[in-house]
Amino acid sequence: MTEFIDPTLNNSVDAAKFLSLLNLTPVLATLEEFYCESWRYRHPPEAMLRLLALYKLNRFRFLTELWELLNDETLSLLGFKWKPSYKTVWHWLQKRLGPEGLERVHGALMKTINEALAAQGVHLALKVAGDASPIQAMPQDPEARYNGYYKKVCYLVHRLICCTTNLTLCWAVTPGNVDEAYMMVVLFLKAMFLGVMPKEACFDNGYASPLNYALLGLANIKPLIGFRKNAKPNWRGKPKTLRLRFKKMVKTGVLKTERLQALDLDPDPERNNLEKILSALTIAGQQEYVGAYYRNASLDEFWTDKKPWLKHYVSMRNMVEGSHGHQKDWLDLDDLRDRGLRKARLHAALTMLSEAMVAYTRIQNGVVKGLTSLAYLT
Repeated sequence: MTEFIDPTLNNSVDAAKFLSLLNLTPVLATLEEFYCESWRYRHPPEAMLRLLALYKLNRFRFLTELWELLNDETLSLLGFKWKPSYKTVWHWLQKRLGPEGLERVHGALMKTINEALAAQGVHLALKVAGDASPIQAMPQDPEARYNGYYKKVCYLVHRLICCTTNLTLCWAVTPGNVDEAYMMVVLFLKAMFLGVMPKEACFDNGYASPLNYALLGLANIKPLIGFRKNAKPNWRGKPKTLRLRFKKMVKTGVLKTERLQALDLDPDPERNNLEKILSALTIAGQQEYVGAYYRNASLDEFWTDKKPWLKHYVSMRNMVEGSHGHQKDWLDLDDLRDRGLRKARLHAALTMLSEAMVAYTRIQNGVVKGLTSLAYLT
C-alpha cells in the first residue's frame, strides 16, 4: 500500500495517489442505496466517487477532459478494474446521484468525519460561521437572477462552515435574488441532521432578522451577528414588554388555559420567569418579540466589551470568507459551465464533496490540521 504523504510546498502529491488512500467503507452503504441491487453496478461506487473528486481536484472544465486522460495507472489507483465508458461516468454523476445524491453522500461523509475527529480530540462545529457567496451565471440563464449587492446575474451559495476545521458543514444554492436571511433556518436544520450543535454562530448583518435571533437564542447558541452603526435596543425585547405581550396573548385566547397548563405556565406573567415567557411567546408565534430580546442581549454584550467582541466576530467572519475564496481558487466554484439551477446545485455539491473527501483522507491518516488545503495536490 502506498505510504501516506501530506502534500506540502516541497513535496507535492499526485491527486489520484492521494485519493487512493481514502477508505470509503464508512459511506459505502449510502453509495449502494443508489442501486436497486448490488449486482447492478459494474464499477465499484467508491472508485466512481474518487473519480468525481479527481475531476474537481484537477480542475477540469468538462467531464470529457477527465475521461480522455484516464490511463491504467490512474484507474488502478482510484479502484477500477477497467475503464468506465464516458456515458457511464456522465450517467453516474448526472442521473444516478445528481445534486441531491451528492449532498446525501456529503452528509454521510460529514457524520463519519465528525466521529473520526472526536476520536482524535477535535470537536466539529462548536463554532460556526455562515455567509452567501455569488457564482457567476452563464449568459442568458433563465433561472439565474440579478443581485443588486454584487451587481450581476448569479446564483448564491449559502454555506455554514466549522470555524475550527474550515470544513463546509452544509450549503444551499438559490437564484441570486434570494434574501440570505431566510436561509439560516435551512442551514441549521441541515447541520442538526449531521448531529452537531454549535455553541456560537457568526453571520453578517444581512442575517439580523428577529426569526434568526430567536432560532439561535432558543437553541442556546450564542449569536455573533454584525450590528449596524449606532444600533439601539429594540423596545419589543425589553422584559416589561415581553410580559405585557404574554398577557395579551392570554387575554386574546392565543395562549389557552389547557396549553398554559401543559407548559406549566401561570396566566399571570409576573408568576413566570423570563425563560418561560419567551417559550410561550414562541409557541404563540411572536418570534419578533423573542428575537428582539436575544438581539438586545447580544447588543448589550457588544457595548459592554466591544473590542473583544469585534475581534472574535472578525476572526470567525474571516474564516467563512476565506473558505469562499479558497474554493473559488482551488476548486473553481465560481466557474459554472452550465445553465439552470439544478446544474448550479450539482456544481456546488461536487465542490463541497470533493473538499470533504480530501479532508477525510487526511483524518484517516492522523492529520487534523489544514484539512481543506489543496494547494499542493497535483
